[in-house]
Amino acid sequence: MVKYNLEPSESILIQSTGVCEGSGLMTAFTDELILTNMNIIHVSKGLFGNTKSVRKYPLNQVKIINGEAQASMGKSTNGIPNLQIYFTNGQLSFKFQSSAKKEIVKYVNGISKVLIGRESNLVANQFAIPGAEIVAETLKDTIGVFKGTLGIKSKGKAADEPVKATKKCIGCMSPLTGTKGQSIRCSYCDTDQIL
Repeated sequence: MVKYNLEPSESILIQSTGVCEGSGLMTAFTDELILTNMNIIHVSKGLFGNTKSVRKYPLNQVKIINGEAQASMGKSTNGIPNLQIYFTNGQLSFKFQSSAKKEIVKYVNGISKVLIGRESNLVANQFAIPGAEIVAETLKDTIGVFKGTLGIKSKGKAADEPVKATKKCIGCMSPLTGTKGQSIRCSYCDTDQIL
């Protein structure tokens, strides 16, 4: 890893090796990529590990559109996932040699946390299958109806947990709390009742 002179208020958040810039097919994964709380630093290296150049891209130049930092996972021409960052004056893309998707998610969320204070919704939306949430909820409800019709009780913590109940005493109207179906005696008027 290359030594990089940080600004006094700058700190490294993520640092990766085995990176290449751009979307070319015949590129070597020799570069380094560093994300700090202020900059994206690209260290270009030769095949033998010699440092060719160190380029710094300020994070405050990354576009923010509709509350989302414009850093996302894309695909290069050969289908390999890449990190795409859109600046006010241009665009960068980086590919990772190993654990590409995992590394890209780390960078997208890191950039997003610095710029907008939270993880990116752009990454989460790329892994979601459109309509999967609706289908899953519909299946859950359908299975629940079949189980209820056949008299099968659900196995799980939700079915076994007691349901809390609150109501007023039938004798003196004071508040009573406990578990639904529990027999309880009012502490004010000694009236026995079921919640």
